[in-house]
Amino acid sequence: MMRQLISVFLVVIFWVSTPGLSIAQNNMDNFDNLSQEKVKELISIRYSITTINDLAKRDVLSETQATTETKYYLEKSQLIVGEKLTLEQIIQLTNNYIVTLESQRNIIQKIAGFVTFTNIILTAAAILLVFALTSLATLYLIPILKLIPSWGYEIIIYLACFGAIVGGNFVNGIGEFIAFPGCLGLTGAISFSHYVHRNFFQKLVDGKKSYRDNIYNFIYLDSLILFIIWAIAGIFYQSSLLGFIAIIALETSLGFSIIVTPLRYMIGFTERDVIPRAMSASLILLTIYVSAEIVNFEFPYIEVFSTGILFIGSFVYFIGTLIISNKWYQSGKFNINNYLWLQFMAIISGVAALYIGSVWQVLLLQRIGGTFFFLYLIEKYFEIPWKKEYAAWVTLGLAIILYLSALVAKQYPEYFFIVS
Repeated sequence: MMRQLISVFLVVIFWVSTPGLSIAQNNMDNFDNLSQEKVKELISIRYSITTINDLAKRDVLSETQATTETKYYLEKSQLIVGEKLTLEQIIQLTNNYIVTLESQRNIIQKIAGFVTFTNIILTAAAILLVFALTSLATLYLIPILKLIPSWGYEIIIYLACFGAIVGGNFVNGIGEFIAFPGCLGLTGAISFSHYVHRNFFQKLVDGKKSYRDNIYNFIYLDSLILFIIWAIAGIFYQSSLLGFIAIIALETSLGFSIIVTPLRYMIGFTERDVIPRAMSASLILLTIYVSAEIVNFEFPYIEVFSTGILFIGSFVYFIGTLIISNKWYQSGKFNINNYLWLQFMAIISGVAALYIGSVWQVLLLQRIGGTFFFLYLIEKYFEIPWKKEYAAWVTLGLAIILYLSALVAKQYPEYFFIVS
């Protein structure tokens, strides 16, 4: 059933979203495959002729000079496309590209705005503020704090968190950055509730399993609760920052996990069984987002989740694709049909990301998809049953592949996330 759903969504992507690629009308179909460089040259010619016409209207250039300069640029356009064009035809040829470029710039500006220096400083300050206040309270209020029962602490923590979330509404300009520490604080508040009421939570789990054995189920539930609260706060404040962490909470509730330890980052899934559902949910979110981008449809009030859906959703889906398409993922007896089907799905996913990203200028999807498609090819190299006596040759082959890959990435950085 899961395979059928994934196949259906991939088909929907190509069926719904495949556009007519004609750049211009009026018997100009032979210009459909103009490269971006040629289109950019035509745009430069367009602006040059427009400037000449403007200077002629203001009598800065004489009519003869304007005619001569315009003729020069029109002849230059002939060298680009193979036949002489009028200004109207050049405008028609370049309009679609300019509109697409402006749309992509808006998306990039949103993503760039999310990681601006100011936002990074404010986010770091909010996190440090939480730790600093906690440390100071521990140092100077211990005698008083010892008199307060655990349930009293619990009430205080939740009141402080929700107070910050709601209180941000009364501060103009920086409301989201007041709400942000409150949202993050809820993760600690929920963990504290598990500690205080551990006996209660123990009764909720299966009697044959301990609380620790059911820890992932509690993590999924807690993450879902955080997603709901953070999503509401993100919509209320129209904050892409809160929307981004809300998508992280959603993916965590589906089984995705990021663990940070000294000198090490671990990115993956908490359990084997959660991979299909996390991938399916991410694919659904990506399909909705990409389809909306293609038809230029905007969802009211939920644009704040777009960065998280595109960035986190792509990572979760393609990481899952890398894992399930691996030869060693299958448990029990190796099933060649299942293995081949997963390879087909991985290849189609990578090609779809490159195709959709390049045609509709969804550059972040193109870069993430291209990067993971490259990692998939490297993964297949290691799956070849090399013999030990060929270890030196295998290492040499890998070195050559990585070297050539680096050259390709340097030449085409738009297809590699870490290069761009």
